[in-house]
Amino acid sequence: MKRIAFFSNYPLPEALTHRVVTYLNFFRLLISLILLFALFSGLTATPLSMNKSVIAGTALLSYFVMAAFLIYESRQRTATTFFLALASLFIDIVFLSTLLFIFGKLESGIAILLIFASASAGIVLPMRVALFYASLVVLAFIGEAVVGLLLRDESLAELVRAAIYGATTFTTAILVNLLSRWLKDYRLVAEKQAAQLTRLEQINELVIRRMRSGVLAVDADGVIQLMNESAWFLLGRPRAREKILSSISPQLNKALETWQDDHSPDIEPMSLRGSQARVIPKFVALPGSTSIRNLIFLEDNEVVSQRSLEMSVHMMANLSGSIAHEIRNPLGAISHAAQLLNESEDIVDSDLRLVDIIHSQSGRMNGIVQNILQLSRHEKSRPDIFELTPFLEDLAEETKKSLPGIRLTVDIDASKSQDLILFDRSQLHQALWKLLENALRHAHLDAAIPQVIMTKKDLPGTGYCIITVEDNGPGIPEANMERIFQPFYTTHKEGSGLGLYIARQLCEVNQAELTVDSILGSCSRFHIRLALAEGRKARLLKQLNTKAKKA
Repeated sequence: MKRIAFFSNYPLPEALTHRVVTYLNFFRLLISLILLFALFSGLTATPLSMNKSVIAGTALLSYFVMAAFLIYESRQRTATTFFLALASLFIDIVFLSTLLFIFGKLESGIAILLIFASASAGIVLPMRVALFYASLVVLAFIGEAVVGLLLRDESLAELVRAAIYGATTFTTAILVNLLSRWLKDYRLVAEKQAAQLTRLEQINELVIRRMRSGVLAVDADGVIQLMNESAWFLLGRPRAREKILSSISPQLNKALETWQDDHSPDIEPMSLRGSQARVIPKFVALPGSTSIRNLIFLEDNEVVSQRSLEMSVHMMANLSGSIAHEIRNPLGAISHAAQLLNESEDIVDSDLRLVDIIHSQSGRMNGIVQNILQLSRHEKSRPDIFELTPFLEDLAEETKKSLPGIRLTVDIDASKSQDLILFDRSQLHQALWKLLENALRHAHLDAAIPQVIMTKKDLPGTGYCIITVEDNGPGIPEANMERIFQPFYTTHKEGSGLGLYIARQLCEVNQAELTVDSILGSCSRFHIRLALAEGRKARLLKQLNTKAKKA
C-alpha cells in the first residue's frame, strides 16, 4: 500500500497523509465542541430562533459524534487512510455548509472553516478532488449570498464577498496542493540522499576500520572521537572508556601540540608507549565548526620500510635483469677468449695464471648474472608431493660432486624417513643449494677444516619438519642477523648479496619459513620450516611408493 501511495496522484505518501488526517480529526472534534458551547451559552454572533437553534444543535451534535467516530476509525489497522481523508473532508464541507445557512451571513466564522476544509483537501487529496470540494464550498458561499438577497434583503456586497471568498477558496486549494506535491518531491529527494549518505557513511567506516594505517579523530579538547582497529593496536589496545589522547599516548599528544603551533610537515618517527611500535604520525586539520578538529594518521615505520624495500627490490630486479641480459653476451665472449688462450701453444706459463683469474672471475660474474635473472623472473611456485629424505640424500651426493671443497654431513631423523612434503621440487633444490654454497663460503673463512651439516628433524604433533644447514664458520654478529636477508647485502668480497634473499623468497612462495641463528665464533644455522603433506593424495602416493619398492 505504501508503494502504491508513493507513486499515486495523491500529493503526500500514506504515512504523512495519515498524520495529517489524525490532526484534522482532533481539530474537527475541538471545533464542534467550541461551536456547541457557543450555541448553548448564547455567544453566537447572530441570535437564532427556536427552530434554528434545534436544527443547529442537532447538526452540531451530529458533527461531534461524527468527529469522534472518525477518530476511532482512524486508529483501526484496517482503516484506509485515503478513504478516511476523502470521507471526512466531505463531511466537513456538508456540515459546515449546513451551519453556514443556519447561522447566516458570510461574516460568521463558518466561512473561514469552509476555506480551511477546502485547503485541507488540497493537502491530502488529488488536484481534481480538491477542486471539486472547493467548488462545493464556493457554491455554498454563492448560495448563502443569494439566500441573503432574496430572503433577508441583503445588499449586492454580499455577492461580492461571496466571490472574494470563492476565489480565495480556489486559490488556496490549488496552492496548497502544489506545495504538497513539492513537499513530496523534496521528501523523496531527501530520503534518497539520506539513504545514499548512510551507505557512504557505512562504506567510509568500513574502509577506515580496514585500513592498515591507524586513524584517529580528535576534537579541540584532545578527546578521541573515532579510532580504527589499526590505531587501537598501535596505541596498546586502550580501554573503551579511555578517550583522552594525552593519557593514552603523551608522545603523540605532544607531537600534535607541536604541529598545531608551527604546522610543520616534517615529523620524526616515534615509539608509542603502549605497543612500542615505531610510527610516523601525520596530522590534518579539519576546517569548520565540527566536533572533530584534527585527524591523525599513524603509519607503522616497519611496514613503510618494508613497502619501500619491496618497491626498491622490484625496481632494482627489473633494472638488474635488463643489465644482466646485456652482460651475458660480452661475458660469454670473455670466457670463450680465455678458453682459447688456455689452449694456445704460444702462451707462456707466466700468463696462464692470468688466464685462470679470467676464468674464475668470469664464472663468478656468471653466477651473479644467474642470481639477478632469477630475481627478476618472479617465478611462481608449482608445488608437488614428494618424499623429502631421498631428495635430501640425492642433493647431498650432488653437492659433494659439484663442491669438492665441502665436507658435508647429512643427519636425517630415522623415525619417519618417508615423510612427504608439498613443495616445488626445483625451488627447494635452489634454496638449499644457495644455503649450502653460503655455508661453504663462510666455513672457509675461519675453520681449518670447513664442515657443513645438513639435518632433517620432525616436529611431532605439529605437521611440520625442519631442514637445517649448519656451518662451522665465524658466525653472524647480532647487528647483521636480519640484514643478511636484504638484497645486495654481503660481507664477503666475492658475494653478490642475493643468495640468501632469493632463498627466503623461494621459501615464502611455498608457504615455508627461513630463519637463522648463530653463535659468534662458532657456527651459523639456517632453518627451513616446511609443512608435511597430509590427506588422501599424500597417503595414496605413499602406498604407490611402497608397492613399487616391494616389486
